[in-house]
Amino acid sequence: MITRRGFLAATAGLAASTAAARTVDRDVARDIDISCYPFAHFSSDDRAQRRFGALEFLGGLELRSKDPEFGGISSARIDPDGIGFVAITDHAHWITGRLIEEKGSLNRIEGARIAPMLNSSGRRLKDTRYFDSESLARAGRYYYVGVERTHDIFRFDFGTKGLEARGEIIPTPAAMKKLNGNQGIEALGVLPAGSPFAGALLALAEAAPKGSPTRDIPGFIIGPRSGELKVRKIGDFNVTDLDFLPGGDLLILERRFVPFFGLGFRIRRVPLGMIRPGAVLDGEVLIEAHLGQQIDNMEALSVHQGRDGRTVLTLMSDDNFSILQRNLVLRFALAG
Repeated sequence: MITRRGFLAATAGLAASTAAARTVDRDVARDIDISCYPFAHFSSDDRAQRRFGALEFLGGLELRSKDPEFGGISSARIDPDGIGFVAITDHAHWITGRLIEEKGSLNRIEGARIAPMLNSSGRRLKDTRYFDSESLARAGRYYYVGVERTHDIFRFDFGTKGLEARGEIIPTPAAMKKLNGNQGIEALGVLPAGSPFAGALLALAEAAPKGSPTRDIPGFIIGPRSGELKVRKIGDFNVTDLDFLPGGDLLILERRFVPFFGLGFRIRRVPLGMIRPGAVLDGEVLIEAHLGQQIDNMEALSVHQGRDGRTVLTLMSDDNFSILQRNLVLRFALAG
């Protein structure tokens, strides 16, 4: 039973938390509290099922925070230890923290911080035309962030400056400017050793531009030996992220959203040797999931090698800052 005193206390607490959210200094890096809700099943129909395609489900988290800038996770990179991470939001913010496991399953996030991305003059990207950050790649101490609508890529000296790093626009192919406004570069990665283009950026668009003679999705190798390629479009799936396996093969995360038919995601594996100018990338489907499983708008994919030697995939979702969607973290192991 709720007493009048209890009701007034709860109301005061809600008002205080709302006021706190409103008074957050959004111009600075800050600690944030992220409430985490673990779940051990991926399938809604069979909670004991662990194997899904070529992947084994290891567990997941639903994330919530009162910070007004938390949400909209569009890409992420996990540290080699599988714990530390750097994520970006599609409102041009960094989110960092540590993913903590207990008994082999995700349990919580510790040490979380959030900060606005800054341009070369120290202005928030969110306050400029470069506000729509969608893709992230890591090369040594540098992070590269792809921006939709303007179709640019920023380089940040994150290893030296951390959350205070300022971004510089790098040269990119002129053809990138022809992409659809809200379907630009959605996936970025650095081509690994074993590729003749090792060290170059691989940038994939979300979808083919309007008026294109093919539905295949444009991609770009950006480096000393630049070139264009495509990803074969299959069904209603569009590209949302990429990363590379320890052996070098490319993983492409794709999302489907069709009204009345629902949401889904798919991961394709592409042999590293296929990545070259003029190629049409395609490969084995490792997993395809739908709303009968624990998914949302899955936009982030990062790969690391677990302490047991298994290859681990971490996926995160973009809730579009909507109360109707969820911020999820999913973790899978590549089955042997």
